[in-house]
Amino acid sequence: MDNNSDTPEQKIENSAEVSIPPNVFLIKAGTQAIPLNQPQISIGRSHENTIVLDDPRVSRKHLEIRIIREHFVLFDLNSSGGTFVNGQRVNQGILYTGDVISLAGVTLVFMQDSRLRVPGTDPLSTPGPGERNTAIFNPSTDKDKKGRGWW
Repeated sequence: MDNNSDTPEQKIENSAEVSIPPNVFLIKAGTQAIPLNQPQISIGRSHENTIVLDDPRVSRKHLEIRIIREHFVLFDLNSSGGTFVNGQRVNQGILYTGDVISLAGVTLVFMQDSRLRVPGTDPLSTPGPGERNTAIFNPSTDKDKKGRGWW
């Protein structure tokens, strides 16, 4: 009988398998780089969050970003204003470099690199911020044969 009473947060903290890639951050207001250096980051207006956004449009607990299978995955926490990635409302989805995240009008850009690319300067580079389609998941359809989600 399994007597494991760890919460999901404790399981993340206790997991030695979670590898946090270097040079991953959110850009706020085009000027402030906020490092994503924990396996789970909470964002919202409450001071209990990892990243506090002091804006009345942002919910107290607006969203979480978690590292799952070496990907940064965004989860909206039933926020009142919603969470948008590249202009599309999402409940959850994988983040890619340059994705523009909007929390009820507050904009953050997800970056996973040590250098910032200037759009239009490298013809072989990846799309610029907000130019990539958003990967979103529908838990009822993205399940494996045993009924579990992809993670």
